[in-house]
Amino acid sequence: MLRLSVRPGDRIEDAPAFVVNRVLTRLSSVVLDALEHGNTVDETDEAILRLGLPMAPSVLLQMVGPRVANHVLETLHEAYPDRFPRSQTLANYAEGKDEIVAQADEPKSEDEILEAALEAVADEIRHLLEEGVVAEAKDVDTALLLGAGWPFWLGGITKFLDQTGRSERMFGQPLAETGAAAATTT
Repeated sequence: MLRLSVRPGDRIEDAPAFVVNRVLTRLSSVVLDALEHGNTVDETDEAILRLGLPMAPSVLLQMVGPRVANHVLETLHEAYPDRFPRSQTLANYAEGKDEIVAQADEPKSEDEILEAALEAVADEIRHLLEEGVVAEAKDVDTALLLGAGWPFWLGGITKFLDQTGRSERMFGQPLAETGAAAATTT
């Protein structure tokens, strides 16, 4: 049996969608954008499945339900409109219409979709850390490992982003060195 222990000082602050939903919604926004720019569901699913996640974005959407997913996106759009754009395609799904709203015919490669998704996830994690929603990068890792089935073999999303150099390239430092807890140890 898996047991979690909370140590004094551990915390996750109240914020729209907390941790897992914010990160997964950023990832989903990239997927929806790719669909609206000419990619197929199979292409977007295959791009994201390269990470070893337990299910494709289209399957996750079916499990969560389009109405719930659209509600989460709307809530996050109200709080952070620059990072969570509305999607007419998701709104259509929520209304029971199986219709992708094409914005352009500019499909991306699976590599481009994956990279855009990882950059969006990294950016949102940086916001979570800087806003103090979580104290440390490892808190995000734990949330995604336990709450989203992030592959254990990648060591956690922040560790993966740090080890692959994305964090350094995007922010000038590893995510492990970002946030309130990192600021107090330096």
